[in-house]
Amino acid sequence: MSNIQSFFGRKEYRIDSKGRISLSSDYFSLLELQDKNTVVVAQNSNESHRFLEVFSQNQWNEQLKVIDCMEDDEDKEWLMYNYVGTAISVELDTQNRIRLPKSLIDYAKIGQDVVFIGAIKTLRIWSKSELADFESSQKHDRESIRTKMNAARKLYSSEKSGEK
Repeated sequence: MSNIQSFFGRKEYRIDSKGRISLSSDYFSLLELQDKNTVVVAQNSNESHRFLEVFSQNQWNEQLKVIDCMEDDEDKEWLMYNYVGTAISVELDTQNRIRLPKSLIDYAKIGQDVVFIGAIKTLRIWSKSELADFESSQKHDRESIRTKMNAARKLYSSEKSGEK
């Protein structure tokens, strides 16, 4: 089983007039920023809601390998154009800020207030108002979620026992 990043929780930030957001030091080790000050920011691959995903360069390279292994079809082409094609390498400035390009700010409908959401392997950047709209529209069958979590636990346990 691979090492799983541990992005979790949420933090609210304010974006400045130049499109910069301070990056918490909590994220440095998870984004492998000890020696490099570059991250990859991409539009999310889900059309139903708009947020940005932040990856370390290594995490992004792994994501590209997965996509490259997909069957050559319309879905892969969509990912290449709308996901891979929108990604951009962003260098942190001396004050550890990410400067988001206008195209990504516009895509995610980001105003002044943003929320960083940990999503295990990636860090998501949401417009605060878009996230509130998304959360208020969510209706989930908790029993279905419990069933899926139990299936995932069994899979994880079997993979974990297979490592020993």
